[in-house]
Amino acid sequence: MLRSAATYPEVMRRELSRLRSNATIEVINSGRVGDTIPNNIARFARDVFAHTPDLVIWQLGTNDVAWGGRPDEGLKRSVLEGVRALKAGSSDIVLMDMQYAPQVLASASYSTMEGIIIDVAKQERVGLFSRFALMRNSINAGVAQSELVTFDGLHNTADGYDCIGRALARAISTSAR
Repeated sequence: MLRSAATYPEVMRRELSRLRSNATIEVINSGRVGDTIPNNIARFARDVFAHTPDLVIWQLGTNDVAWGGRPDEGLKRSVLEGVRALKAGSSDIVLMDMQYAPQVLASASYSTMEGIIIDVAKQERVGLFSRFALMRNSINAGVAQSELVTFDGLHNTADGYDCIGRALARAISTSAR
């Protein structure tokens, strides 16, 4: 298990603090291992709205496909409802899609889930951070998959989280200008 200092939320916080040294940056990681989209939404009141965030990064889709779920119109409606609930809470929103990892790629439905996330981000005019593309492009450029994904074929390594956290912080900082 990774130390919390090695997770992408903590790497992102440190990088945002470096990039925006005059800003107060607080990151609350409400992610839960193994959670699915319906379970995420069920926790919004307690784990998101209670903190009145300025920005919500909703990491979604991986567990919904890695464990045999079937993304369909019902799941798309759930994602839409979730984004609309987050928007009603007056937060800016960034949807972060799935890992580019063997367990995700083994699912016949990962491209459907990817399409749902992209479509909802466009439809609702919220940010999209494509972790999937970042990881795929890194591997295609010669980074060994084992440097980004752990032995379980799903979770990121410390280096993978470092890459994602830094890239996400730069994207946030750039869009905040």
